[in-house]
Amino acid sequence: MQKKDQVFLYIKDEIKKISSAEEKEILDEAKAIEQEAYNQLRGEAEIDAKHQLDKELAEISSKASIEASAQLEERLKKLVEKREEYVQTIFTEVKNKLVEFVNGKDYKDYLLTHVKAVSDEYQMTDCVLYVRKDDLKYADDLKKAYALPIEVEEGQQIQLGGFIIENKATNVVVDESLDSNLEAQKDWFYKTSGLMIK
Repeated sequence: MQKKDQVFLYIKDEIKKISSAEEKEILDEAKAIEQEAYNQLRGEAEIDAKHQLDKELAEISSKASIEASAQLEERLKKLVEKREEYVQTIFTEVKNKLVEFVNGKDYKDYLLTHVKAVSDEYQMTDCVLYVRKDDLKYADDLKKAYALPIEVEEGQQIQLGGFIIENKATNVVVDESLDSNLEAQKDWFYKTSGLMIK
């Protein structure tokens, strides 16, 4: 399980490294857009105030508020799109690093170690171990690592790597797939990245 924690820490560190520079850029861009909108609205309001009667000023302020609201809404939409683009870029890079990992020399040991750890922790029999198609070549080694009777089958939902163990009798599922772990990291990233748009 310690190797799993190292992978999670590695994923977390990669996300932090990739996102910190992009986070600053987004925040700077948001501040610049906000200042630009403020300056634009203030300038328009001052010009209108000098040239209009009180009644016309109230009408123009109302219209300006509607326009400002629409402009602000449009800018917010653009910021959200930009944020999603950055997040997509970050997680594409992380996914590429995971693909490199599963195609590397350390992946088989990682897989076997985690299967053994789950076996030691849960001690479940009458189970199916689902892996990605490319990992079926490790079926015999995975069965040995599990050390209890288990079937090894292809898991259609596993694209990156890792495994899912399902106990047929109790319907207990242990999801150690890199796919679901990466998805969980997205939730963590949204909560902790500082890329919230208010």
